[in-house]
Amino acid sequence: MQSPSGTLPLDLAAVEYSNGSVKPQASLQRNIRFELREEGSHTLAVNISYSETTILKDQSASSGRVRTFRKLYQFVARPCLSVRTKVSTLAAEGDGDNSALALEAQIDNLADTSIVLKSVAFNPKPAYRAISLNWDAYPLEKGAYTNCPAMAPRDVHQIAFLVEQVEGAKKDITRDGRTLLGQLCLRWWSEMGEEGFLTTGMLTAKRR
Repeated sequence: MQSPSGTLPLDLAAVEYSNGSVKPQASLQRNIRFELREEGSHTLAVNISYSETTILKDQSASSGRVRTFRKLYQFVARPCLSVRTKVSTLAAEGDGDNSALALEAQIDNLADTSIVLKSVAFNPKPAYRAISLNWDAYPLEKGAYTNCPAMAPRDVHQIAFLVEQVEGAKKDITRDGRTLLGQLCLRWWSEMGEEGFLTTGMLTAKRR
């Protein structure tokens, strides 16, 4: 697989794969999974080697010469979701060092098809704990199969987390004085049931 950052060989051992014969007019199909982590142009190069087998009149097999051919499949990977975040102070205790924070995020569906948000989670640094204020924080309504929100193309969905500092825990401060909070992780399903995921970079808050 040729990606914008380089070439990566795919591991066929992880796929149901075996050397075998293919009968006349028959086909052989195998699936390979590859997690797209970069935007931009990708090229999948497939090399296939096979040998022709001739059945003689006495029903014995005679191996022919080995043939090899190569196919290239080019496609462009585009982001499915866009995430914009905002961190604000909710309340202060004492000198304000232990303020509770509100982490808000706006999710935009950039795909041309609908998706269903499977889960959203905030993985905080050890100095913080996070409380979800989203659909997973509430029980399912009676008779409902799921409460996961569906997003049509170009839809926008808002999520939020309450972020509180663990008492006595030491914050991680960057050189420019910003506080490291954690990372936001999202998972979703496409219309065909394919699962996607996205993890943001480290979110920060201004030092008060």
